Order: sequence, then structure tokens, then C-alpha cells
Amino acid sequence: MKGRKLLQKLLRDVEAILPMPHVIEKVMTMTQDPDVSVSDLQRVITLDQALTANVLKLCNSAYYGLPRTVGSVSQAVTYLGFRTIRNLVLSAFLSEVYRGGVAAGSGAGNNGLWRHSVATAVAAQQICERLGRPDAHDLSFTGGLLHDVGKTVLRRHAKETVAEIEARARQQARHTVEIEREVLGFDHAALGAKIADTWNFPPMLVQAIGLHHHPEQARGDRFLTHVAHVANHLAITFGAGLEEPQAVEAPLAQVSLDELRLKPSDVNELQECVALAYPKASPFCEMAAPQ
Repeated sequence: MKGRKLLQKLLRDVEAILPMPHVIEKVMTMTQDPDVSVSDLQRVITLDQALTANVLKLCNSAYYGLPRTVGSVSQAVTYLGFRTIRNLVLSAFLSEVYRGGVAAGSGAGNNGLWRHSVATAVAAQQICERLGRPDAHDLSFTGGLLHDVGKTVLRRHAKETVAEIEARARQQARHTVEIEREVLGFDHAALGAKIADTWNFPPMLVQAIGLHHHPEQARGDRFLTHVAHVANHLAITFGAGLEEPQAVEAPLAQVSLDELRLKPSDVNELQECVALAYPKASPFCEMAAPQ
């Protein structure tokens, strides 16, 4: 099944394919409500024991560098804030999604696609730190985690077609996105954007997911799209999760470098920052490791 029919089927069944658990959905909503208290959020998260354990594990990781060990969800919320807790909860959910969506024999290996997504999220935060944009720090991290969610759906529900696309990309030394569009009539980024929209993420994040390979097409608030594009490039160059070299690596879009005011020297320095920060995010990667 290819083209429009496949896309329609995937979108029609997306809630069954990637159901967002009620607790996760509730946390997503609550963390955007200024009237919600720390105790309100703590009560909802602790309804799910596995989620609670993962939140505390990530909170106590070297990535956040807290001065003391956090032993409760309420402490975690107090130290890290609502937006970061939202990312921890989302990370726990997405690690399960990615774990179930990687095809055997794919170039990304068992949980390689998830490791690449974590590296992209780390790179996105490094970009925001460098640009002095703390307001976009957490949403950029979310964009990094989600940017390839369309790939995991395709690998789960169109394995043979994905294998054909990847083989053709290697044989022809072309980018897989180009082959996806030829074979399917759409690419993984467009599918990911549809999924993010179904999950009610904000339009600027949906656009970033959908256009992270083509940032020149972005409209309106384009910042997250350009960050996602550069972060994806940094993660690919770093190599996390990529057990085989890419058939062809797309160059950085000049429009993104211009919009973010990044020079080649900045990109090189960001690459070094990613190399230093990524190992501290190992607990994120471990969540999607085969059980």
C-alpha cells in the first residue's frame, strides 16, 4: 500500500498506532496550565509507577547536574520546573514508541533511531543556549525528540517499503527523503507533523517536525524549524545511533544558518558541545534499549 492511501490509513489509525496514555496526556495539559500546583502534578505522575521511576531516573542524571539526589516527584518538579518535567514525561513515552518501531536490519540498529533523536534534542538545547534563547530551550528539546517520529511509524507499519527505500538510497547515493517522496508520495517528516498535530502540539513545533529537512519552506514563527534542521545535522555528524553511514548527507541549509546567525565556526563549536553533552544524556538512551 503506497501513496495517499497509506498516508490516509496511517493518519486514520494513528491513535491506535501511537496512543498517548491518559496520564501522559494529562501531564502535557497540566504543565501548560498556570493554575496547576506542584502537588497537583505530583499526584497525577505518581499514578503511574513506571513513569515515576523514569522521571526520577532522568532527573537525577548527569544531564541536569542537580546538587543533590531527588527522591520524589514533587522535588523533581520544584528543581526542574513544569516545562522540563513535561519533557521527561514525554521522553518516557516516546522511548516506548521508538523501541517498538525499529525494523530489524535497519541502518539505525535496535534503538539507534531513538539515540539519534536524543542526540538531536541535546543539540537543539545546545543551540538555544548558544543563542541566548532559554525561552525555547524545552520546546526545542521536544522537537529534537519528535523530529523522526514519522520514521518509527513507517518502520513499524511499512517495513518492506522502508527497506526498499533505504536500499535504493544506498544504491543511488541519494537522500532517503527524496526516495520516500518518490515511492510513498510523502516523507517521514510530513507524517511526523501529522502525528504531532494529532497529539495537539503547538503549530510552531508541528512545523519544525514537518520541515526539518526543508527549513526554507517554513512560515510564521520559524525559529524551531531552523533549530531542528541544524540540530539534526549536528546529530548526524556526531553519529549517535547511526551504525551505518548515511547514503548521502544533506548539507546544512544556508537559510537556517542565516536565520540563527550561525557561522561555520559556531557550527564546529556546537559539534564539540554536543560531543560533551550527549554522554550525560545516556539515561534517556537507555530507556529504549531492548528489554
